Amino acid sequence: MSLIIKTSFTSDGSIETVWNLITDIEKSAPCFPGAVLGEKLPDGFYKGAFNVKLGPMTFNFAGKFGFIELQAENHFAKISASGTDVKGRGGAQGLIEVALTEKDNKTEVQITSDVTLSGSVAQYGRGVGMIQAISQQLINEFGKNLSSMIVATQEDTKSDSVVEEAAVTTESKESMSQASESRKPENSIKVSQLLWGAFVSWFKRIFVNKS
Repeated sequence: MSLIIKTSFTSDGSIETVWNLITDIEKSAPCFPGAVLGEKLPDGFYKGAFNVKLGPMTFNFAGKFGFIELQAENHFAKISASGTDVKGRGGAQGLIEVALTEKDNKTEVQITSDVTLSGSVAQYGRGVGMIQAISQQLINEFGKNLSSMIVATQEDTKSDSVVEEAAVTTESKESMSQASESRKPENSIKVSQLLWGAFVSWFKRIFVNKS
């Protein structure tokens, strides 16, 4: 059974921020409901697990997925994913295209999935409308989780900037204090020299006048 599933979500993050997060599998995969990220394979793919409920049945898939195409300049990516139910009730294979566009200072993420289901998975997933609805629900949750991560990242960046500015200010004050302290002995020496010179001149005048 083959079907095309189209889903989308919108994020308040900039297109570059969203792109960088989505294409970082180790950061974005945990944002997807029901997904568990496994180890990275030599071919660049990742092992993974995913569970989803179709009608009265809950399926637990184990498989692998990864990027097979990345166009950073166009903010377009293609993902290959495959998995089988751990109880042997069928499997799923898919090619997922992800396209990002910027609109009104927000980022729209369009996802088109070409999925092939087999076994009992195909039987319980016959209702295309049901699968579409479930897929959109999962993508909505993924979008919310991704947006929360973006907000947390931005807050961490702001906090780091404040700490850095405070450190620079403290360092600047310490440098000024040290410079001031280093000038004090020099100034004291100059004042002492002037006073001594004035005293010597005064003494000489007295001595000369008496002579």
